[in-house]
Amino acid sequence: MMAFFLIGIIWALLLPAISSAWMKARTKTSMVNLSQIGLLIADYQNNNGGRGARRSNGGHWRGSSDPLRYYWGCMYEIDKKAFRSPHTRNTSTYEVDGTRAEGHVYTDYAFNAVAAFWSDEVANFEVSQTGLARELSTYVNPATTILAQDHYEATINGDGDVPCYAFANDAQVLNPKHKSYNPDKAPSDNSETMLEEIFRNQNFCILLWADGHASQIPMTGVWDPKWYTGGFKDAQEAWEKRENGRFTKPPPYSYGEAMIGRL
Repeated sequence: MMAFFLIGIIWALLLPAISSAWMKARTKTSMVNLSQIGLLIADYQNNNGGRGARRSNGGHWRGSSDPLRYYWGCMYEIDKKAFRSPHTRNTSTYEVDGTRAEGHVYTDYAFNAVAAFWSDEVANFEVSQTGLARELSTYVNPATTILAQDHYEATINGDGDVPCYAFANDAQVLNPKHKSYNPDKAPSDNSETMLEEIFRNQNFCILLWADGHASQIPMTGVWDPKWYTGGFKDAQEAWEKRENGRFTKPPPYSYGEAMIGRL
């Protein structure tokens, strides 16, 4: 009896450390996934005239007659298993070929289409709806331009889905530590659920940059809109103007405060 008691005590003492190690290992897997994706994207583009990712918000791994409904990873001919993040709980059901419960678990990283939309100093939006690919060489600040990241959606279009600004729908009504808390309020896909998935990795977001390196940004970190536009001031201003009313300002927004008690 004493032996079982001691084993129980030892296990209770070890459990937090084991749990922490397990969480870190899962986060490391996500880092490795995005690093691998970056290498394969660079290799693909080097062998295909620099062609970049098709800008689509679809979630199909083939199986659709419309290529614009494909998940952005499809065009790189990468093993789709690399696009599964261990910490993901929810993914958007927009134009997917199955639910997460049915095994549709390979669309956990979002492609940054903001840089594809707003790609130059004059904020050219001419080809934003064509789905044309963008060459990797056109990213003038690749080390500080996001290529992909943890996200709820398959593609980041900049229409209220970037963490540079407060999401317009996020009034902190699901935050039990906030005065606006409302236990009867259902989560909004474009606020609380999205934030949970952006910061799914132990309150960090893992990002892949256009130069191929992966890194982590904490929930309490400061997000720079330049990471999405590529650093073009005119492009950022045009982007914000076009999305008038989608953002609340000024950045940075305190996601650490907004998400207390949720993750």
